[in-house]
Amino acid sequence: MRGVQTLTFYGESNAMAAKRWCLIASIIMAANLMITAAEVSAESPRTFRQKNGLQVYAPPAWFLKGSFIAREKNPGYVFGPVQRFVDVLGGTTTWLIEDMELERLEAASADRQKIEYSLFLEAVSSDRTVYWVFVVLPYDSAQAWFDAKRAYHGRKAENYYGKTRIELDRALNQGLEIVAELRFSIENGETRLQAPESLIMSQYNFHPIFELGTGRRPTAAANTE
Repeated sequence: MRGVQTLTFYGESNAMAAKRWCLIASIIMAANLMITAAEVSAESPRTFRQKNGLQVYAPPAWFLKGSFIAREKNPGYVFGPVQRFVDVLGGTTTWLIEDMELERLEAASADRQKIEYSLFLEAVSSDRTVYWVFVVLPYDSAQAWFDAKRAYHGRKAENYYGKTRIELDRALNQGLEIVAELRFSIENGETRLQAPESLIMSQYNFHPIFELGTGRRPTAAANTE
């Protein structure tokens, strides 16, 4: 094989030349695999958006400035503002909304109605893509929030949300504006079972601004640990 002979060093045996070619082939194959993996990773957010009918959306300013709870049942804390959480995530972040959800929201706005609706916060970093799913809350009081829960859960609402209603009312009376529930997160296509409340504190060091159980704001020292 003339090509092999031209790359054989002076005094190098055919066996040594064959080993050299195997090494070169392995390096080329590894490089190709790395390029393919990078391409798949780059395409995955686009694929997720297409599969779920998501499009880019600009949330209202009052939502980004507001606070949120991060556990649907028996939340322990209030976090905020929403924009500060976005900043903590790092990477490339994009707000998204489902096509049908946007249609529902626009129809309600045209009728001057305030409704709950879901938003996806896409956070893309070099090693993973995470989607944080928020439910925007349009309620002016804890009682209005509870009434919406009761309309869905009926008599079970008191057991599920009665305690939280009292705690949220106490938080609102201290000037907090709670505009959303962070319901769950999706990482690399898999819904994470752990509640966002514990995830954002442990993995992102994102501290609460209000403790619902005590009805107090954390001390400055505790909030900076």
